Amino acid sequence: MKTSDILAALALILTVTPAMAQRSQTTIKGNTEINVNTQNTTAVAVGENNVAKNRVGVIQGDKKGDTKISVSATNVTTVVGGRNKKACTNIGAIVKDECK
Repeated sequence: MKTSDILAALALILTVTPAMAQRSQTTIKGNTEINVNTQNTTAVAVGENNVAKNRVGVIQGDKKGDTKISVSATNVTTVVGGRNKKACTNIGAIVKDECK
């Protein structure tokens, strides 16, 4: 597949898939339960200074105490195009830093 075909496909995905991002830094001190069910989740980044991120059922930040995460995810796609770009997929995780 040619690079131009890949970029054309990515542009099409961008036009039909709305970009939605949620970002928060949280301090968790106990008894937290997260249940997530997602289907057909796509993150796409094309061009300069972009990062494609898919984070499903992820806690970022400090954590103290009990935490339970239950995740059901199907068809999760993370695509990045261009030079020196990054694609990050975290599913059902506790992470310490942001995907950059």
